[in-house]
Amino acid sequence: MERWGLALYVLLCLIWGSTWLVIKIGYGSLGPFNVSGLRFLIAGAVMAAVALATRARWPRGRVEWTAVAVVGLFMFAGDYGLIYWAEQYIESGLTAVLFATLPLMTLFVARAYLPGARITTGKLASSVLALAGTVALFADRLRLDAAAVPPMIAVLGATLCAAVASVVSKRDAHDIPSPTLNATSMLLGAGLLLGASVGAGDGLRLPAAAGTWAAVAYLSLVGSVLAFLLYFSLLKTWSVMSLSFISVFTPVIALLLGFVFLHEPLTPWKAGGALLILAAVVLANRQR
Repeated sequence: MERWGLALYVLLCLIWGSTWLVIKIGYGSLGPFNVSGLRFLIAGAVMAAVALATRARWPRGRVEWTAVAVVGLFMFAGDYGLIYWAEQYIESGLTAVLFATLPLMTLFVARAYLPGARITTGKLASSVLALAGTVALFADRLRLDAAAVPPMIAVLGATLCAAVASVVSKRDAHDIPSPTLNATSMLLGAGLLLGASVGAGDGLRLPAAAGTWAAVAYLSLVGSVLAFLLYFSLLKTWSVMSLSFISVFTPVIALLLGFVFLHEPLTPWKAGGALLILAAVVLANRQR
């Protein structure tokens, strides 16, 4: 993992860079909590099969099971539940800008929870630079109105949930194998999301259209099983701050995909934002 760390980091950026759009188009009229719960129910079941096949040990002891509960509640239920709900009402670009506060939030959460974590000038500068780059990336299409305030707050809440889950996992779930950590926390998150779907009145339904099934399958198998196996494996050797910058690098990937395959124009704002984000990621990971 250490040898291939940088390549896997880039792969993770590519995967999560593609999921923003798939989430946006993949609801299939199922309701945000229903479709996100289905995503992690499938992913958690696959992870459990992987854990059994590889004979990975399961979490044990109060500290590890507490970490599993925090990751399930904050990462999979809180983070993704809020993102799925918010993306019904705001554009993916605005969601990406708000989620680009993740390095800043992670910086302060890590300072409070991880022994030895410090807020250095370099970390703070790279976080602010990344946020500025993301704003520039979407500056030509950001539209704000009063109706967007609740979903914007939801995305910021999702970002905080992701920061808390990552920091707690770094400290307390370090020794749990990635397959069992993912299986237990994803299934817990799926149960909470499906319960929220029932509570919100959307019920429990399966997709009726092939396109929705394709989106759910991609998000479950690639965007969840593969991506989180890589993420929690990298988290064992990489700093939580370094991995948080994936959140600002993924919009650049989405921009490049749109430029290459959809012939979307590359404006000076987009080019400048991409360069700022790249500089921030390099600054944050300069030792690597």
